[in-house]
Amino acid sequence: MTLAPTDRQANDPTNSGILAADPQRDAHTAPPLTMKLSGQLPGRSRSLPPQAAKALDPDLQEQLTALYQHGQYQQAAARCAELLNTHRKSAFLWELLGRCHLAQNALDEAATCLNKACELQPTSATTFAAMGDVYKRQNRGQDALALYKKALSLDPACLPALNNMGNTLLEQDKIIEADECFAKAIEQAPDNAQLLYNRANIQRQLGNVDVACKLYEQAARYAPNFLEARYNLAQMAGQAGRQAEAIHHLEQILVARPADDRARARKLRLMAELCDWRWIDEYQAHRRNLGLRGSACAPQALIGLEDNPDLLRIRMQAHAHAAPAAEPVHLAAATDSRPVQLRIGYFVSSARDRDALDRLDTLLAQHDTSRFALYAYVAGPAREGCAHVHHRDLRGLAASTIRTQAQADKLDIAIDLTSFTEEVETQVFGARIARVQIALPGFPGTMGTLAYDYLLTDAVTCPPGSERYFEEHLIRMPHSYHGSIEAPDLSGHQFSRRDCGLPDDGFVFCTLAPSHAITPREYDIWMRLLTKVDDSVLWMPAYPTKAQVALRKEAEARGVSPERLIFGPACDGSERMARAKVADLFLDTFTLNAGPTAREALIAGLPVLSMAGRQFAARTTASLLTAAGLGELLTTSEKTYEARALELAEDRDQLMTLRSKLRLMQAKAPLFDNSRYARDLERGFEMAFARCLEGLPPQHMTVPANAAPDPVIPAEFAPVRAASGPIHAA
Repeated sequence: MTLAPTDRQANDPTNSGILAADPQRDAHTAPPLTMKLSGQLPGRSRSLPPQAAKALDPDLQEQLTALYQHGQYQQAAARCAELLNTHRKSAFLWELLGRCHLAQNALDEAATCLNKACELQPTSATTFAAMGDVYKRQNRGQDALALYKKALSLDPACLPALNNMGNTLLEQDKIIEADECFAKAIEQAPDNAQLLYNRANIQRQLGNVDVACKLYEQAARYAPNFLEARYNLAQMAGQAGRQAEAIHHLEQILVARPADDRARARKLRLMAELCDWRWIDEYQAHRRNLGLRGSACAPQALIGLEDNPDLLRIRMQAHAHAAPAAEPVHLAAATDSRPVQLRIGYFVSSARDRDALDRLDTLLAQHDTSRFALYAYVAGPAREGCAHVHHRDLRGLAASTIRTQAQADKLDIAIDLTSFTEEVETQVFGARIARVQIALPGFPGTMGTLAYDYLLTDAVTCPPGSERYFEEHLIRMPHSYHGSIEAPDLSGHQFSRRDCGLPDDGFVFCTLAPSHAITPREYDIWMRLLTKVDDSVLWMPAYPTKAQVALRKEAEARGVSPERLIFGPACDGSERMARAKVADLFLDTFTLNAGPTAREALIAGLPVLSMAGRQFAARTTASLLTAAGLGELLTTSEKTYEARALELAEDRDQLMTLRSKLRLMQAKAPLFDNSRYARDLERGFEMAFARCLEGLPPQHMTVPANAAPDPVIPAEFAPVRAASGPIHAA
């Protein structure tokens, strides 16, 4: 998906600063740059045609051009206006004056001057290209394209026309045509960093990762200070599992810009993925300002830094404020009664977010279609078995196009299922595409913006008093906000301990949490458990090789043989769930709970031990366990977490009783009842829409439970009480 064009600072690849507008957003695809509007382009390019102003002293032309290229637009314009008193037929002066007006966004004056230059020099490609830029700024895309084509008919190698025509085509979602423009431009200027960067963005959108990386590398090589190209390289390397390479690029950015929080936050996250716990000291050194200065940090990088919901809200507000304002769409006139079918739109912008797609499939299958018309906005083909759903494929679409489609669908309620997996939702939802907008969070925290009316949660994840941590109003579900997924058929996946590389005897602790969620807090406890429980092992997923090496080294430093750490093979969800059945106890992480993988373990029948923290992300497993009727696996301190794990490891009968209870609860607990979850969710939608119909603003609300008995939260599991006042960065 394309993003909005960036601001003028992005026009110069020699600028060593990190871009100050949309590129600050941590999106999958950075927005295309716009070529420098001067006639002189970096790389192999062409200059403003001097032959049209022969009466002018060539040295004077150079002086005027230098003023313009150094951003001294007022001085250049004043000098041009003065010279036009004696050189009324100088196409050079008219064009340069028009460009100065264009640079200062005086579009009417720019059009007047450039039209005059076109009359005097009708064969100047750069003049027509500049006039196209005026129309582009005036949102007259088709007129701009006509002028770019005119410029190219005069000079097929006119770089400003090729580049800005490419950007205009991108805004119209004509990606292939835009790519052709940039390819032709690169043939003329193969060392032009901006052109290489622009085409890299397109190739990235099209999924041609290797081509995009090569183009970004060339852009960074030809313009070493072009930090945006280097940041994109870091993003792509990190997504491909090449964390060390990504960290190298980010460190180069930080050498040039030590205060670039965006690069530092991503670097800390990548270090955490490699279990390089030096990230903790680096974070503490920059904690005071991280995420609160000029560059907005990736929410996924911020969420795991510390369990501090007050600080997270401040950082998320800063992230949201750095986003460009979305132009509101025109919604249909409000009705005073509920339609027969409420139009519900679910948005999943990332084909890589398997958890969001699994939840979407479950919801689409369970909704009451007599009362709800369902729309699925997905970056991919239509979901299988969903003929009753209106499918909208988001692949390659700009946020503006998605907004237009949502407007045409006349949604009553829009639900964001991914929340920062991709940035596009924040641009789409910021335009107000539905009368009620809800985050059903893929991101376990506030979105930091008022674009969302509600955030779906529950009383365990967000107990009373936690409202201040959120920009949104809370819809508390009667059970877990998570909902479940359809349990896969695991009959085709039968594993023994030996199949999984585990000892036949001995206690198997395991964790399926991502490597970046593991910190010394958990690890110290896990290593003590291995020391106290004879013949026990810790079973973990196929973490990056460097992470495995680091964890083995840390185990040895704590007096535990590295051989007692066993790393499983990489596998998908159904196989991962089948393998989990052979473990004894799942150990959850603290600041960032295991989330979807903890839910998978419970579906597979594996008990999960968790400790509830303060922020949303530190309480998601507590929500799961409560809705599963397994409150005895909830703890509220590291001491009780460790003691409970040791108790279960030493008392096999108690553990078997727990596993038997889990199997029983799978047949009746709310967590595993997808139909009940859908009915609860529909009641929440109805409550939110009813307030909208009455003209009332959003408010915090709790969805009443249905008639079925609910699991009881154990008395010892008291929800964490909010602190008396906000906690700010110290």
